[in-house]
Amino acid sequence: MIWRAAALCLLAAPVWAEDAVAPDYFVDTVMATSVAQQLARACPKLSLNPQTVAKDSDDLMNQLASDGIMSPSQMPWAADANTRIEIKVQAFLTEYGLDAPSEDKVCEAGLAEISAGSEIGRYLLEVPA
Repeated sequence: MIWRAAALCLLAAPVWAEDAVAPDYFVDTVMATSVAQQLARACPKLSLNPQTVAKDSDDLMNQLASDGIMSPSQMPWAADANTRIEIKVQAFLTEYGLDAPSEDKVCEAGLAEISAGSEIGRYLLEVPA
Protein backbone atom coordinates (compact mmCIF):
# COMPACT_ATOMS: atom_id res chain seq x y z
CA MET A 1 0.00 0.00 0.00
CA ILE A 2 0.94 3.64 0.14
CA TRP A 3 2.49 3.03 3.51
CA ARG A 4 5.10 0.84 1.78
CA ALA A 5 6.16 3.85 -0.27
CA ALA A 6 6.19 6.08 2.80
CA ALA A 7 8.20 3.46 4.67
CA LEU A 8 10.69 3.35 1.81
CA CYS A 9 11.03 7.11 2.16
CA LEU A 10 11.69 6.86 5.90
CA LEU A 11 14.09 3.95 5.51
CA ALA A 12 16.09 5.91 2.96
CA ALA A 13 17.35 8.36 5.60
CA PRO A 14 21.01 7.26 5.40
CA VAL A 15 21.15 7.77 1.63
CA TRP A 16 19.31 11.07 1.27
CA ALA A 17 20.72 13.53 -1.18
CA GLU A 18 20.13 17.18 -0.36
CA ASP A 19 19.67 18.35 -3.95
CA ALA A 20 17.40 15.66 -5.43
CA VAL A 21 13.76 16.56 -6.07
CA ALA A 22 10.99 14.10 -5.25
CA PRO A 23 8.41 13.34 -7.92
CA ASP A 24 5.21 15.35 -7.44
CA TYR A 25 3.10 12.20 -7.77
CA PHE A 26 4.85 10.71 -4.73
CA VAL A 27 4.57 13.83 -2.58
CA ASP A 28 0.92 14.43 -3.46
CA THR A 29 -0.22 10.85 -2.96
CA VAL A 30 1.61 10.26 0.32
CA MET A 31 0.45 13.61 1.72
CA ALA A 32 -3.18 13.10 0.72
CA THR A 33 -3.43 9.56 2.04
CA SER A 34 -1.64 10.45 5.27
CA VAL A 35 -3.95 13.38 5.97
CA ALA A 36 -7.05 11.38 5.01
CA GLN A 37 -6.04 8.60 7.37
CA GLN A 38 -5.59 11.04 10.25
CA LEU A 39 -8.93 12.70 9.52
CA ALA A 40 -10.69 9.32 9.43
CA ARG A 41 -9.09 8.31 12.74
CA ALA A 42 -10.12 11.54 14.44
CA CYS A 43 -13.68 11.86 13.13
CA PRO A 44 -16.37 9.21 13.64
CA LYS A 45 -18.21 10.57 10.58
CA LEU A 46 -15.33 9.68 8.28
CA SER A 47 -13.73 6.50 7.00
CA LEU A 48 -11.04 5.75 4.49
CA ASN A 49 -12.23 4.67 1.07
CA PRO A 50 -10.44 1.31 0.81
CA GLN A 51 -10.91 0.91 -2.93
CA THR A 52 -9.39 4.29 -3.73
CA VAL A 53 -6.52 3.82 -1.27
CA ALA A 54 -5.71 0.36 -2.69
CA LYS A 55 -5.90 1.50 -6.32
CA ASP A 56 -3.81 4.61 -5.78
CA SER A 57 -1.32 2.66 -3.69
CA ASP A 58 -0.85 0.16 -6.51
CA ASP A 59 -0.59 3.01 -9.02
CA LEU A 60 2.04 4.73 -6.87
CA MET A 61 4.12 1.58 -6.49
CA ASN A 62 3.85 0.89 -10.24
CA GLN A 63 4.90 4.46 -11.08
CA LEU A 64 7.87 4.21 -8.72
CA ALA A 65 8.84 0.90 -10.33
CA SER A 66 8.51 2.35 -13.83
CA ASP A 67 10.78 5.18 -12.69
CA GLY A 68 13.31 2.54 -11.60
CA ILE A 69 12.73 2.98 -7.88
CA MET A 70 12.63 -0.40 -6.22
CA SER A 71 14.43 0.25 -2.92
CA PRO A 72 15.24 3.06 -0.49
CA SER A 73 18.72 3.41 -1.96
CA GLN A 74 17.06 4.53 -5.19
CA MET A 75 15.26 7.42 -3.45
CA PRO A 76 17.89 10.15 -3.25
CA TRP A 77 14.99 12.62 -3.06
CA ALA A 78 13.55 11.30 0.24
CA ALA A 79 14.57 14.40 2.22
CA ASP A 80 12.89 16.63 -0.35
CA ALA A 81 9.75 14.47 -0.21
CA ASN A 82 9.59 14.64 3.58
CA THR A 83 10.06 18.41 3.57
CA ARG A 84 7.44 19.01 0.89
CA ILE A 85 4.94 16.66 2.56
CA GLU A 86 5.43 18.45 5.86
CA ILE A 87 4.85 21.84 4.19
CA LYS A 88 1.66 20.60 2.52
CA VAL A 89 0.36 19.07 5.76
CA GLN A 90 1.02 22.31 7.63
CA ALA A 91 -0.79 24.30 4.93
CA PHE A 92 -3.78 21.96 5.26
CA LEU A 93 -3.80 22.32 9.06
CA THR A 94 -3.62 26.10 8.77
CA GLU A 95 -6.36 26.24 6.12
CA TYR A 96 -8.81 24.47 8.42
CA GLY A 97 -7.58 25.86 11.73
CA LEU A 98 -6.44 22.42 12.83
CA ASP A 99 -3.34 23.52 14.69
CA ALA A 100 -5.53 23.07 17.77
CA PRO A 101 -8.01 20.53 16.42
CA SER A 102 -11.34 19.53 17.84
CA GLU A 103 -13.45 16.64 16.62
CA ASP A 104 -15.91 19.08 15.04
CA LYS A 105 -13.16 20.95 13.15
CA VAL A 106 -11.63 17.70 11.93
CA CYS A 107 -14.99 16.42 10.71
CA GLU A 108 -15.75 19.74 9.00
CA ALA A 109 -12.38 19.65 7.24
CA GLY A 110 -12.88 16.08 6.02
CA LEU A 111 -16.43 16.72 4.84
CA ALA A 112 -15.28 19.89 3.04
CA GLU A 113 -12.57 17.89 1.27
CA ILE A 114 -15.12 15.26 0.21
CA SER A 115 -17.46 17.99 -1.09
CA ALA A 116 -14.64 19.66 -2.99
CA GLY A 117 -13.60 16.37 -4.59
CA SER A 118 -10.02 17.09 -3.57
CA GLU A 119 -7.18 14.59 -3.55
CA ILE A 120 -7.70 14.17 0.21
CA GLY A 121 -11.47 13.97 -0.21
CA ARG A 122 -11.11 11.12 -2.72
CA TYR A 123 -9.69 8.96 0.07
CA LEU A 124 -12.55 9.63 2.47
CA LEU A 125 -16.09 8.38 2.85
CA GLU A 126 -18.79 9.94 4.98
CA VAL A 127 -20.27 7.32 7.30
CA PRO A 128 -23.04 7.40 9.90
CA ALA A 129 -21.59 8.42 13.25
